[in-house]
Amino acid sequence: GEVRYTLCSGCLSVIMALKAEEINLLVYRYLQESGHLHSAFTFAYESLVTQSEIAKMYADTMPPGALISIIQKGLMYLKVEENLDADISKCSTDPTCCIESSKELSILSATVLQGITKSKSIKYSKWYVKHDKNRNEDEDEEVEKAESRTIGKRKRIGICVAPNATQSIDFSKKHTSEMEGSAIPEIHSTESTSFPKIQSTGMTEEQAISSADVLILTGHEAEVFCCSWHPRDELLASGSGDSTVRLWNLPDDKTTANLKIKSPLPRVLECIAPMQQEKKSTSAGDDHDVTTLEWSVDGSLLATGCMDGIARLWSREGVLQHSLNAHSESIFSLRFDSAGKRLLTGSYDKCVSVWDVRTGKLQHKFEAHSAQVLDVDWKTGGYHGLDVFASCSTDRTIAVCALADREADTDPAAATTTPLQVLVGHADEVNAIRWDPSGGLLASCSDDHQVLIWQLGQSVPVHRFSNHTEEIYTIRWSPTGQTTNMPNV
Repeated sequence: GEVRYTLCSGCLSVIMALKAEEINLLVYRYLQESGHLHSAFTFAYESLVTQSEIAKMYADTMPPGALISIIQKGLMYLKVEENLDADISKCSTDPTCCIESSKELSILSATVLQGITKSKSIKYSKWYVKHDKNRNEDEDEEVEKAESRTIGKRKRIGICVAPNATQSIDFSKKHTSEMEGSAIPEIHSTESTSFPKIQSTGMTEEQAISSADVLILTGHEAEVFCCSWHPRDELLASGSGDSTVRLWNLPDDKTTANLKIKSPLPRVLECIAPMQQEKKSTSAGDDHDVTTLEWSVDGSLLATGCMDGIARLWSREGVLQHSLNAHSESIFSLRFDSAGKRLLTGSYDKCVSVWDVRTGKLQHKFEAHSAQVLDVDWKTGGYHGLDVFASCSTDRTIAVCALADREADTDPAAATTTPLQVLVGHADEVNAIRWDPSGGLLASCSDDHQVLIWQLGQSVPVHRFSNHTEEIYTIRWSPTGQTTNMPNV
């Protein structure tokens, strides 16, 4: 995080920058100098301060007591500012003026705190995690919740164009992820893996895709957040902020030129909840943006998740089969199991739900996170005879959960708060997770610029990839199987 403001006096203009890295380094050194070594180690682990460029630049030159000195100078500045705002002529008529000014000034005194609140040049609210929607229902905070939902649903896109704006907006930055270090303090049993940078050599004329070979599908009236090909047919599903899913039939016997002459007309699936299903929660409101979708393995069903907290199951032809209504916040991830019998949904209400695809009934609800769930994924092959899945969250953890009974069907659905295992290793929000095709390894990526590889039963990652310099939003394993380049894996 960085806050900039300008001080101007006559011909002198100074641009001052306040960086989160610098503050973290000052706090870290203060904890060390005060003898709080355990707290210093924990702080370094969470903030990545020891790996930042700021630490490398100033670690040897920073004097002892730097944080205290800066706070003292800040108190002096606030006192000077207070006196300048006051009526200076009062000193000539009131003999107690100077006596009152000479009283001890505490950092948490009413005078200091009031002086801070008067300043409006620094907006610390921009530093807060953009997913935080668990606030009191005051009028101002409701506005912040609406802004959080708008930003949150664009998180994995990074940079998008606002519907009513002409300039692009970057939503991918926030203060907890602006540390420049690329690794958290080393865990001795973790193997760190790095690769040489791949240099771009450009494309030949034969390799380049010409505009004549590109087909643009138009029809959505707002941002398109997700799309997915049917596993067997030339059918594309796309989900948008206009509250619709569109099914585009692109027959492979027609060329791009033919399709340009007569553009395919999509089947439009409306994701507007019936009035009787509308939630009272302000987080749902009238926002039915389609944030995620996925086809079942055999392609017979399409699952969609929306900002209204409702998941929907559609037939291949676009007929609504079930509305899965159990979440109180937006759904940003969902996943069919390999048999196509169960569906996982992960929500901003911190819960993961397990659904019976045939009946549309809620089978189980897992409450294993303390913050919003960003992604979910089934483990291939299960674990000791149990169906297993993983979920990741803005709380920086990954929860591995198991269904106790494959055929469990209780009413009401059972709720579980204790996962099979909690994986802790990322220093920031965990954006996505994927089990490898064999189900032996789990990959995770985070705003801390790292990809970690986990093995169930081990508490530390078996591999750590730290080559990225910005947040990582998605990961995929190389495919395996009979139709790939690795048919025997």
